[in-house]
Amino acid sequence: MAQARPESPGPGYSRRMASTRPRPFLWDSLVRGVRFCYLMWGGMLLGSLALYSRYRLPEFVWYWPDVARFLLGPWGRGVLLGIGLAMALGALLEVWELVDRLLVRFLHDSDH
Repeated sequence: MAQARPESPGPGYSRRMASTRPRPFLWDSLVRGVRFCYLMWGGMLLGSLALYSRYRLPEFVWYWPDVARFLLGPWGRGVLLGIGLAMALGALLEVWELVDRLLVRFLHDSDH
């Protein structure tokens, strides 16, 4: 009689996969805080510069006058405003996750 082979967990499963342990609380909070500051500062700076047409293009962009003209025109300002808005929205999501993680940590510890 043949030995029963244990069933494999499924296709694509590897026993050599890295463990998915969460990062330590302090390190995770620090990374999220820095990411929030970077996204919020960058989004607000880029948005305000595009809104008031105060941004300057780097020297290498001027080798392609059509690209420089596009970026300095209304469509380019709209693209830069959109990128700034996306960065500010990303900062909002990041601070949401940071506050959620802090509340879960402290409220969970207060139960014990």
